[in-house]
Amino acid sequence: MSKLLYREDAFCKAWQTEIDDTYEKDGLYFVSLKETAFYPGGGGQPADQGTIAGLEVKTVESKDGVPYYGLETRPEGMVDCSIDWEHRFDLMQQHTGQHLLSAAFRLVSGRGTVGFHLGKEDVTIDLPGDRLTEDELASVEQKVNELIYDDRKISNYYVTAAELAELPVVKQPTVTEDVRIVEIDGVEYNPCGGTHVASTGQIGMIKILKTEKQKQGQRIYFQCGKRALETTREMFAIMDQVAAQFQTGSKDVLTRIKKQSTDLQSAVKKAEELERQLEVLELRELAQTETSVIARSYQGKNVKALQRMAVTLLEAGKQFVILSDLDEQKLVVSHELEGFHCGNLFRESLPEFGGKGGGSAQTAQASFQKREDMERYIHFLQEHYQSIV
Repeated sequence: MSKLLYREDAFCKAWQTEIDDTYEKDGLYFVSLKETAFYPGGGGQPADQGTIAGLEVKTVESKDGVPYYGLETRPEGMVDCSIDWEHRFDLMQQHTGQHLLSAAFRLVSGRGTVGFHLGKEDVTIDLPGDRLTEDELASVEQKVNELIYDDRKISNYYVTAAELAELPVVKQPTVTEDVRIVEIDGVEYNPCGGTHVASTGQIGMIKILKTEKQKQGQRIYFQCGKRALETTREMFAIMDQVAAQFQTGSKDVLTRIKKQSTDLQSAVKKAEELERQLEVLELRELAQTETSVIARSYQGKNVKALQRMAVTLLEAGKQFVILSDLDEQKLVVSHELEGFHCGNLFRESLPEFGGKGGGSAQTAQASFQKREDMERYIHFLQEHYQSIV
């Protein structure tokens, strides 16, 4: 059984120990250590990264309760071990920050935490109850950062079943003997086997990023410490760029964006009206042509617009209408021919032209990856029409 150094000292970064056991699996050599400071993962916290005898730890798995570390070659005897400290300290900040944020939600709004996930970018907790208000989130965020400013001591220790019964723990553990308690001074007693910072001040800061509804509760996305600092730095850099684009100060950016949005919506409406007027003129011109077949290509026409135009041309007496958009490589065909099923033709012939689509007897649509394929298909449709009339 390995001696778990991380339970005694979460700040152990390097140590020397002896290989205890080895087995081979899936091209890796899995080794156990007589002493290990590698946290193997669990309780929502990912496993540590690092090296053993200069070899990168590729994966971790447990065998009979003992952690084994997957390496590409097989070390023997005494080995030097080292933890990827930047990765470990990040996990410590996030995990301890989760404890503190969950405590703040209990203190401010009486909501307990029912779920926890520590990802590579964000950390989440799940809370029961209705949607959180902006005031509630602001109060919780203020409280949790005040607890960080207090720089409260964080300690961990093991308790017996009798000692556990006397503690106001956040949740009851699944075991009753040798339970490890993580205590945040004056805040909470939490049964937990993970690694944590030594005081709340080492969390640095906690920033709630967003919330979303999750089943019967709410999911809170947040970041702690260096992650929160890097995100804040990135957001300020983006804000500076936006402010420079509008040639204004950062405090006036939102006002300028709202004005631009209003102006843009007005311009879009005017453009749409002009487009419809132009469409009416185009359709009038096409309807007056003597041919019963219409084939036209446009730019910036969506499928709905093409379908609408095709219906108008059929109502004007045309027999076979092929309309396409060159920007999106989309095509619509409508007709008034007896015994011709447009959708069936599309399903049978489109694969030869690199297209996808289908439709009903009277109308069908297709899309293409390449413009030249669509143009070849339009030519095919025109020839097909000549063969059936």
